[in-house]
Amino acid sequence: MKKTEKDEYDKTYGLFKFKRPLPSEVESAMGLVGESILFKKLISADYERFYDPIKIPEEGDWLMTHKEYGQTYNEYIQKDCIPVDPNHNVIYIHRFSSNDDLIKDELFQNLIILLEAFFTGMKVYLYDEGNTNYFNNNENMIENGDENNNENNNENNNENNNENNNENNIENNNENNNENNAENNNNQNNENNENKQSNESNEKMAINADQLLEKLKLEIPEDAYCLLGIIDNDLYTETLLPNGKRLIKATYGKKSVADRVSIFSLARFDPFFNFNGKIKNLSKEQRYKISLILLKRVCSAITREICYMFGMKNCTFMSCCMNGTNVAEFDNKQIELCPICLRKLITNIRANGEDIITYRVKKPLIVYNRFVKMRDALDNFSGLYENELKWFNARIDFLKTLI
Repeated sequence: MKKTEKDEYDKTYGLFKFKRPLPSEVESAMGLVGESILFKKLISADYERFYDPIKIPEEGDWLMTHKEYGQTYNEYIQKDCIPVDPNHNVIYIHRFSSNDDLIKDELFQNLIILLEAFFTGMKVYLYDEGNTNYFNNNENMIENGDENNNENNNENNNENNNENNNENNIENNNENNNENNAENNNNQNNENNENKQSNESNEKMAINADQLLEKLKLEIPEDAYCLLGIIDNDLYTETLLPNGKRLIKATYGKKSVADRVSIFSLARFDPFFNFNGKIKNLSKEQRYKISLILLKRVCSAITREICYMFGMKNCTFMSCCMNGTNVAEFDNKQIELCPICLRKLITNIRANGEDIITYRVKKPLIVYNRFVKMRDALDNFSGLYENELKWFNARIDFLKTLI
């Protein structure tokens, strides 16, 4: 390597001085020693032509403000892997419904098809135990606006202000309703107004992620590898500080890897998300286009969220679905794993209970078949993944020459 090239790799970025890995470090991280020649080719042949190096962090990017240690293949199998076994080999998706689902049923079914391709060898089932509308009976919901916008303020003051405001709003609404009743004597209109207020209130509700996580722990099926809850409403976590005060923070989700459960919110991936509810009066065509943008963000986020349940860490070696990512980065985020992370996933799934440290993939063509399934799954998304489809077709055509 020339000195000028070496100097580029010695540059550091961000608060924690992230350095791009050398090509030799990337190849070492794949850990392909011992695998069959065909498997090595299908995983990594000509990888520099098909896979981009990890993006140089810019202001606002994840790596500018977060410390990441990376995870080689050998580190994964030695200490981090959560093995798949024949008794726990199903990925369950629990969809909590709300009054205005951000992703409609047809698109959600395509998401399930994508997950089945991404995690080839695993079963992916929708989980539905009775009533999934959690909002009707949840007494611990809070309004999104005030508390999420004032995370750093004194929580007790926030609660008192919110309670006083709510009481005043209720009193004012009651007075206005009484005046309208006296003047208009229109019970039907009042009933419609109450229903509208109730629907708008539901859209503003944030849900306690800790409580949902506990709910999922009680519901996880016996054959589940993991159970992922997906919800439209915003989430928050609540922590009791040593001084007795409560710290309430908005969150995209929360997981318990030990319990094999995770809860994930779609709300903040919505292009029109704001603290006071979603923007009204959008046409069906506008809302459909927005749902496609949302869906692309969510596909990348959910696949990564499930990979965490496999024990995989954020990738620091190449451009990858497992790169640490802020929401603003998701629009340019790829859906596929790099060769390092792909080997982790395929080896774990194919081992299916065998000792993963000594396991070698017996049917290397699973790599090729997975690429075909991914291409076919992405083709269902109404032109949303045109660039990705070109990439998969090129990769598939190349792999055909190796078989």
